Amino acid sequence: MKSKYISLIVVIVILTTAIFYYTKNQESQEVDVFISNYEGYVAGYVNDTIVLTVYWLRSYDNFGGVYGVRNLPDCLEVEGIDTSSIDTNSKVRVESISILLRLKKAGKCTLKNAYLEIRQGNFTRKASLGEIEFTILNPSERNLKVIASIEASIGSEPAVPKLMYTILNPLNESVEIVNVTFRVPGLKVLDFEPKEIPPGKTANLTVIIENTSELNELYIIKPLLIYKIGRREEIEEMPLEVFHYAQLPRG
Repeated sequence: MKSKYISLIVVIVILTTAIFYYTKNQESQEVDVFISNYEGYVAGYVNDTIVLTVYWLRSYDNFGGVYGVRNLPDCLEVEGIDTSSIDTNSKVRVESISILLRLKKAGKCTLKNAYLEIRQGNFTRKASLGEIEFTILNPSERNLKVIASIEASIGSEPAVPKLMYTILNPLNESVEIVNVTFRVPGLKVLDFEPKEIPPGKTANLTVIIENTSELNELYIIKPLLIYKIGRREEIEEMPLEVFHYAQLPRG
Protein backbone atom coordinates (compact mmCIF):
# COMPACT_ATOMS: atom_id res chain seq x y z
CA MET A 1 0.00 0.00 0.00
CA LYS A 2 1.24 3.49 -0.78
CA SER A 3 2.61 5.49 2.12
CA LYS A 4 -0.10 7.24 4.09
CA TYR A 5 1.71 10.52 4.30
CA ILE A 6 3.65 12.85 2.03
CA SER A 7 7.38 12.60 2.64
CA LEU A 8 8.78 14.45 5.65
CA ILE A 9 10.85 16.72 3.39
CA VAL A 10 7.75 17.91 1.54
CA VAL A 11 5.90 18.58 4.80
CA ILE A 12 8.81 20.62 6.15
CA VAL A 13 8.95 22.72 2.98
CA ILE A 14 5.21 23.39 3.12
CA LEU A 15 5.34 24.36 6.77
CA THR A 16 8.38 26.59 6.36
CA THR A 17 6.83 28.41 3.42
CA ALA A 18 3.52 28.78 5.21
CA ILE A 19 5.16 30.20 8.32
CA PHE A 20 7.11 32.69 6.21
CA TYR A 21 3.94 33.80 4.44
CA TYR A 22 1.83 34.32 7.53
CA THR A 23 4.48 35.88 9.74
CA LYS A 24 6.09 38.30 7.31
CA ASN A 25 5.14 41.85 8.35
CA GLN A 26 2.69 40.42 10.93
CA GLU A 27 4.83 40.14 14.04
CA SER A 28 2.35 42.15 16.11
CA GLN A 29 -0.78 40.41 14.80
CA GLU A 30 -2.61 37.32 15.98
CA VAL A 31 -2.63 34.41 13.52
CA ASP A 32 -5.34 31.75 13.32
CA VAL A 33 -5.50 30.37 9.79
CA PHE A 34 -6.35 27.11 8.03
CA ILE A 35 -4.73 26.09 4.75
CA SER A 36 -7.18 23.44 3.61
CA ASN A 37 -9.12 24.34 0.49
CA TYR A 38 -8.23 21.70 -2.12
CA GLU A 39 -9.10 21.46 -5.77
CA GLY A 40 -8.44 18.16 -7.43
CA TYR A 41 -9.19 14.89 -9.12
CA VAL A 42 -8.52 11.39 -7.83
CA ALA A 43 -8.73 8.18 -9.85
CA GLY A 44 -8.32 5.03 -7.80
CA TYR A 45 -9.48 1.52 -7.06
CA VAL A 46 -11.98 0.51 -4.41
CA ASN A 47 -10.17 0.32 -1.03
CA ASP A 48 -7.32 2.59 -2.15
CA THR A 49 -6.49 5.37 0.31
CA ILE A 50 -5.44 8.99 -0.08
CA VAL A 51 -4.34 11.64 2.39
CA LEU A 52 -5.60 15.22 2.62
CA THR A 53 -3.47 17.36 4.91
CA VAL A 54 -4.88 20.47 6.57
CA TYR A 55 -2.43 23.02 8.02
CA TRP A 56 -3.52 25.03 11.06
CA LEU A 57 -1.38 28.08 11.81
CA ARG A 58 -1.90 29.80 15.16
CA SER A 59 -0.07 32.33 17.30
CA TYR A 60 -0.96 30.30 20.39
CA ASP A 61 -0.14 26.68 21.08
CA ASN A 62 -3.17 25.12 22.74
CA PHE A 63 -3.85 22.70 19.91
CA GLY A 64 -5.91 19.63 20.52
CA GLY A 65 -9.55 18.71 20.72
CA VAL A 66 -11.83 16.25 18.98
CA TYR A 67 -11.32 15.99 15.23
CA GLY A 68 -13.89 14.82 12.70
CA VAL A 69 -14.81 15.10 9.03
CA ARG A 70 -18.38 16.00 8.10
CA ASN A 71 -20.43 15.80 4.88
CA LEU A 72 -18.31 13.23 3.05
CA PRO A 73 -19.91 11.73 -0.09
CA ASP A 74 -21.04 8.10 0.16
CA CYS A 75 -18.09 6.85 -1.89
CA LEU A 76 -15.57 7.83 0.82
CA GLU A 77 -14.96 7.12 4.47
CA VAL A 78 -12.44 8.29 7.03
CA GLU A 79 -9.88 5.65 7.99
CA GLY A 80 -8.08 7.85 10.49
CA ILE A 81 -6.89 11.33 11.43
CA ASP A 82 -3.30 11.96 12.49
CA THR A 83 -1.97 15.22 13.92
CA SER A 84 1.50 16.57 14.57
CA SER A 85 2.69 19.95 15.85
CA ILE A 86 5.78 21.83 14.78
CA ASP A 87 7.43 24.18 17.26
CA THR A 88 9.45 26.79 15.37
CA ASN A 89 11.42 29.90 16.22
CA SER A 90 8.48 31.93 14.95
CA LYS A 91 5.63 32.92 17.24
CA VAL A 92 3.38 30.90 14.95
CA ARG A 93 2.69 27.27 15.84
CA VAL A 94 1.75 24.87 13.07
CA GLU A 95 -0.34 21.74 13.31
CA SER A 96 -0.60 19.40 10.34
CA ILE A 97 -3.79 17.34 10.35
CA SER A 98 -3.61 14.37 7.97
CA ILE A 99 -6.95 12.85 7.00
CA LEU A 100 -6.74 9.32 5.61
CA LEU A 101 -9.66 8.61 3.27
CA ARG A 102 -10.65 5.23 1.85
CA LEU A 103 -12.33 4.91 -1.54
CA LYS A 104 -15.13 2.52 -0.67
CA LYS A 105 -17.54 2.35 -3.61
CA ALA A 106 -17.05 2.18 -7.39
CA GLY A 107 -18.40 5.03 -9.49
CA LYS A 108 -18.02 8.78 -9.74
CA CYS A 109 -18.58 11.22 -6.91
CA THR A 110 -17.49 14.65 -5.75
CA LEU A 111 -16.21 15.81 -2.38
CA LYS A 112 -17.69 19.30 -2.32
CA ASN A 113 -19.22 20.31 1.01
CA ALA A 114 -16.99 18.30 3.33
CA TYR A 115 -15.09 20.00 6.12
CA LEU A 116 -12.78 19.25 9.00
CA GLU A 117 -14.40 19.99 12.36
CA ILE A 118 -12.39 20.60 15.52
CA ARG A 119 -14.16 20.75 18.89
CA GLN A 120 -12.47 22.13 22.00
CA GLY A 121 -15.11 22.28 24.72
CA ASN A 122 -17.67 24.85 23.57
CA PHE A 123 -15.31 26.06 20.86
CA THR A 124 -15.75 24.67 17.32
CA ARG A 125 -13.66 25.39 14.23
CA LYS A 126 -14.40 24.29 10.68
CA ALA A 127 -12.05 24.08 7.68
CA SER A 128 -13.42 23.43 4.20
CA LEU A 129 -11.73 20.62 2.29
CA GLY A 130 -12.56 22.18 -1.07
CA GLU A 131 -13.77 20.28 -4.12
CA ILE A 132 -12.30 17.00 -5.41
CA GLU A 133 -13.79 14.77 -8.10
CA PHE A 134 -13.34 11.00 -7.70
CA THR A 135 -13.40 8.22 -10.29
CA ILE A 136 -13.36 4.91 -8.42
CA LEU A 137 -12.78 1.66 -10.31
CA ASN A 138 -13.32 -1.93 -9.27
CA PRO A 139 -9.99 -3.71 -8.70
CA SER A 140 -8.58 -5.32 -11.83
CA GLU A 141 -5.38 -6.83 -13.13
CA ARG A 142 -2.74 -4.11 -13.37
CA ASN A 143 -0.89 -4.68 -16.62
CA LEU A 144 1.43 -1.70 -16.20
CA LYS A 145 3.45 -0.82 -13.12
CA VAL A 146 4.27 2.68 -11.88
CA ILE A 147 7.69 2.26 -10.27
CA ALA A 148 8.44 5.93 -9.51
CA SER A 149 6.76 9.33 -9.61
CA ILE A 150 7.13 12.92 -8.47
CA GLU A 151 4.88 13.23 -5.44
CA ALA A 152 4.71 16.98 -4.89
CA SER A 153 5.59 20.49 -6.03
CA ILE A 154 5.82 23.34 -3.54
CA GLY A 155 6.56 27.00 -4.21
CA SER A 156 5.88 30.58 -3.22
CA GLU A 157 5.17 31.65 -6.80
CA PRO A 158 2.48 30.24 -9.11
CA ALA A 159 3.94 27.68 -11.49
CA VAL A 160 2.14 25.00 -13.46
CA PRO A 161 3.72 21.65 -12.58
CA LYS A 162 4.62 18.74 -14.82
CA LEU A 163 3.45 15.29 -13.81
CA MET A 164 6.14 12.62 -14.20
CA TYR A 165 5.83 8.85 -13.86
CA THR A 166 8.25 6.00 -14.53
CA ILE A 167 6.14 3.17 -15.95
CA LEU A 168 7.15 -0.44 -16.60
CA ASN A 169 5.48 -2.44 -19.36
CA PRO A 170 6.09 -6.07 -18.30
CA LEU A 171 4.09 -7.48 -21.21
CA ASN A 172 5.42 -9.01 -24.42
CA GLU A 173 3.37 -6.51 -26.44
CA SER A 174 3.71 -2.76 -26.90
CA VAL A 175 1.35 -0.47 -25.04
CA GLU A 176 -0.17 2.61 -26.69
CA ILE A 177 -0.91 5.45 -24.28
CA VAL A 178 -4.19 6.90 -25.50
CA ASN A 179 -4.69 9.61 -22.90
CA VAL A 180 -3.84 10.89 -19.45
CA THR A 181 -6.90 12.55 -18.00
CA PHE A 182 -8.19 14.41 -14.97
CA ARG A 183 -10.88 17.03 -14.37
CA VAL A 184 -9.70 20.03 -12.35
CA PRO A 185 -11.11 23.53 -12.93
CA GLY A 186 -8.50 25.79 -14.52
CA LEU A 187 -6.08 22.96 -15.39
CA LYS A 188 -5.91 20.71 -18.44
CA VAL A 189 -3.49 18.27 -20.05
CA LEU A 190 -1.72 19.99 -22.95
CA ASP A 191 0.41 17.03 -24.06
CA PHE A 192 2.16 13.90 -22.84
CA GLU A 193 5.13 11.85 -23.98
CA PRO A 194 5.85 9.11 -24.89
CA LYS A 195 2.80 7.73 -26.68
CA GLU A 196 4.07 4.14 -26.65
CA ILE A 197 5.93 1.84 -24.27
CA PRO A 198 7.73 -1.09 -25.96
CA PRO A 199 7.36 -4.61 -24.55
CA GLY A 200 9.47 -5.26 -21.47
CA LYS A 201 10.65 -1.65 -21.31
CA THR A 202 10.42 1.26 -18.90
CA ALA A 203 9.36 4.76 -19.99
CA ASN A 204 9.37 8.13 -18.26
CA LEU A 205 5.90 9.52 -18.88
CA THR A 206 5.82 13.33 -18.73
CA VAL A 207 2.45 15.10 -18.63
CA ILE A 208 2.48 18.81 -19.52
CA ILE A 209 -0.28 20.83 -17.87
CA GLU A 210 -1.73 24.17 -18.94
CA ASN A 211 -3.59 26.48 -16.58
CA THR A 212 -6.49 28.59 -17.84
CA SER A 213 -7.22 30.53 -14.65
CA GLU A 214 -5.56 31.73 -11.46
CA LEU A 215 -4.00 28.84 -9.57
CA ASN A 216 -5.48 27.63 -6.30
CA GLU A 217 -3.26 27.17 -3.21
CA LEU A 218 -3.71 23.40 -2.85
CA TYR A 219 -4.20 20.68 -5.45
CA ILE A 220 -4.37 16.91 -5.33
CA ILE A 221 -4.17 15.18 -8.73
CA LYS A 222 -4.30 11.43 -9.31
CA PRO A 223 -4.84 11.03 -13.06
CA LEU A 224 -6.42 8.21 -15.02
CA LEU A 225 -4.19 6.53 -17.61
CA ILE A 226 -6.01 5.23 -20.70
CA TYR A 227 -4.15 2.77 -22.91
CA LYS A 228 -4.34 -0.11 -25.39
CA ILE A 229 -2.34 -3.33 -25.44
CA GLY A 230 -0.86 -4.44 -28.76
CA ARG A 231 -3.38 -4.41 -31.60
CA ARG A 232 -6.39 -4.90 -29.37
CA GLU A 233 -9.22 -2.40 -29.63
CA GLU A 234 -10.23 -2.68 -25.98
CA ILE A 235 -9.49 0.35 -23.85
CA GLU A 236 -7.75 -0.24 -20.52
CA GLU A 237 -7.81 2.19 -17.59
CA MET A 238 -5.41 2.50 -14.68
CA PRO A 239 -5.05 5.14 -11.94
CA LEU A 240 -1.63 6.77 -11.70
CA GLU A 241 0.05 7.87 -8.48
CA VAL A 242 -1.05 10.88 -6.46
CA PHE A 243 0.53 14.31 -6.90
CA HIS A 244 0.24 17.18 -4.40
CA TYR A 245 0.72 20.82 -5.33
CA ALA A 246 0.93 23.77 -2.92
CA GLN A 247 1.33 27.38 -4.01
CA LEU A 248 1.75 29.66 -1.01
CA PRO A 249 2.33 33.28 -2.08
CA ARG A 250 4.86 35.54 -0.39
CA GLY A 251 2.22 38.05 0.54
